[in-house]
Amino acid sequence: MSPKELILTAAVKNIAKNGFFDTTATVIAKEAQISLSTFYDFYTDEAEIMEEIFALEFQKRFSFYVNIKNWHMDWFLKINGILNFHLREIEKDPELATIIITEKMNPYFRQTESVQKFKHLSSIVAEILQQAVKQNKIHSCNVEATSLIILGFVDTLTQEYLLTHDLKRLEQTIDNFCQLLKNSLEIIPLEYNEIVNY
Repeated sequence: MSPKELILTAAVKNIAKNGFFDTTATVIAKEAQISLSTFYDFYTDEAEIMEEIFALEFQKRFSFYVNIKNWHMDWFLKINGILNFHLREIEKDPELATIIITEKMNPYFRQTESVQKFKHLSSIVAEILQQAVKQNKIHSCNVEATSLIILGFVDTLTQEYLLTHDLKRLEQTIDNFCQLLKNSLEIIPLEYNEIVNY
């Protein structure tokens, strides 16, 4: 690993365990087994590391969301794909997931540009839903509010995984959540309605 990668890895480990305010450049340098001067060759302070972590994590999510939005599949499968993407990312790096969910709400970072960018993710989910409305797949609804509900579920998913590590149960929970969305939003074809009402 390069010195910069060592710094990032050490920062993630310590911030996940102790929180941002209890993780100093000295602690990170010691964990990374580098000198403090090497730390300062790459970063001015710990906050700059956090900015980079948020920027990298946002870009990863943004790229995936944009790609899945353009795939040719049903809207609820896209939502399911997004939720499973998050679950896989949490499983791959629980410490990073801990940082994103806790430090994103930290008043020190909440108004920073890198954290504010995360709001763009709900806009992409809203676009997926709006596309489904236009295609007459789902009822007209407040797509912005619904997208916030979906992303709120991502935060809950993260917390549950970090507490339980029960991957199978959370995969089932995602499927149930997507089925609930489908049942409440999808337009039922007229023929089906007539059969049910008969």
